[in-house]
Amino acid sequence: MNQLSQELSERLKAASDESIPLNEFVEAWLSRPFSLTPWAAWTLFSLIRHRPRQEFVAEIVKHRLGVKLEALAEEGYFAHPKGKGRGLVPGLEEWEYDLHGIGCCVTHRVSGESIDVDFFDESADWIALDFYKYYLSSLRTPELWEQRVIALHPGYDTVKYALDELLDTGLLEQHSTKEAARLAFDERAFSTLMNLFEKTRDENESLIRLAAVLGDAPLVKQLLKPEQVKPMIEQAATQVIEQREQFLAQQFEQSIDQTLALKGLQEHQSPNLDDYLKRTLNGEDSDTISTALKFIVKSKNVVWCPLIFDLMQRFDPTGGPNEFPQPEIWSQCLEFLLRHNYRFSETSESLREVHQYCLGEATLLALEFKPEYALTLFRKALRSTIPNNREIVAAVLAILDQPWSRRELLAALAESEEQEPTQEIRAAILQTHCNSAHQVVLNWEERNPREKEAGEWITVDEFHTRSIPHFLQWQMEERHDRVLPLRSVVPPEPESN
Repeated sequence: MNQLSQELSERLKAASDESIPLNEFVEAWLSRPFSLTPWAAWTLFSLIRHRPRQEFVAEIVKHRLGVKLEALAEEGYFAHPKGKGRGLVPGLEEWEYDLHGIGCCVTHRVSGESIDVDFFDESADWIALDFYKYYLSSLRTPELWEQRVIALHPGYDTVKYALDELLDTGLLEQHSTKEAARLAFDERAFSTLMNLFEKTRDENESLIRLAAVLGDAPLVKQLLKPEQVKPMIEQAATQVIEQREQFLAQQFEQSIDQTLALKGLQEHQSPNLDDYLKRTLNGEDSDTISTALKFIVKSKNVVWCPLIFDLMQRFDPTGGPNEFPQPEIWSQCLEFLLRHNYRFSETSESLREVHQYCLGEATLLALEFKPEYALTLFRKALRSTIPNNREIVAAVLAILDQPWSRRELLAALAESEEQEPTQEIRAAILQTHCNSAHQVVLNWEERNPREKEAGEWITVDEFHTRSIPHFLQWQMEERHDRVLPLRSVVPPEPESN
């Protein structure tokens, strides 16, 4: 146990001592400097609790699925038992398991709690950041430690800063080759003390004492009655908040990961957030721009319209150097402007000539705001060489499920005898409530039979083809509430026709 973990243990012990009056205790501990921020301290306790959860998964893999961890780590899929890659955990039917690569995910069928672990050796020690974030997001009724971690990192992504701090202080050890870390000390020494606080989690005073020893002055202030918050506590809480603001601002200025920094500033409710958003919109990093747009769209504040209009005019949906295309940025800008009726005649004309990468999202905007342009866009998107366009527009037409929308799907299908360009179209037609349209698809597939790959292992292309109905269903679920009110809209034929 290193010096910092020893200090943390002593602080936990002190928090359980109720012999000192609460006010005196709080002021004494908040005045003592502590090497960890509250963000890192609470995350560390959560990780200590997460280690046994990962061991639970390891025990399932070893003793209930019959897979050796060493074999799983070295061989991946080849170590999976044939035909038993997923299902109910034998003897623990309230849990489902899913073996994947070198890992296994178990999910509680009632609570939704999901614990996912990759095994890099014969242990369950290594915690992957993405899996830990996913675990947090799966919790409906989080425990004491996770409850505070989620409150401090409501978007989950910024928990990376806490892990980085724990790595820097030597409380976590980074894996030599993988994006994973493990506790750098024996966590069992903390279990008894942590159990005590979990039993008294509903006792306000106990939680206040715990927050005080961890330097979490904002939580202390939140839990105390207003008349109990003395100037010293107010000052300590303000200092913690200001230090976090300075840290996030520094991260943004360093431009190492501005997207993460912007998420942190938004979570922190930074008083300077608007300035960071403006700088982002005037910048060039597509990922950070996309994040800023999500915050702005959620705000529904019309004051952003001029900046978003300028961004839409200059944005290249094909992406910059070393960037993937991001057509959703263009469509987010356009939708925001249309919904706020900003320079409508000029903005809506953007739907007349749409870049091929943006066709999918543009069809729905046209149907809602400029129906006279909709059919042209639907027809282009259905015949696009970009699968995402076909998937989006096919999902929209399947939800609409009107005579005109089915005609468009059937017309596009009639033009091709090829499997790949029509797979989204066929899946969409089968989602409609028209039996005669279903028969057209069945007849087409009888004329153009597809040779499925045989054997236990299939190619990525085969997997994608088999997954098309699931992808389409996901797109339909994502857009259902937005599309359904448009079922009464019948777009006119383009004037040129």
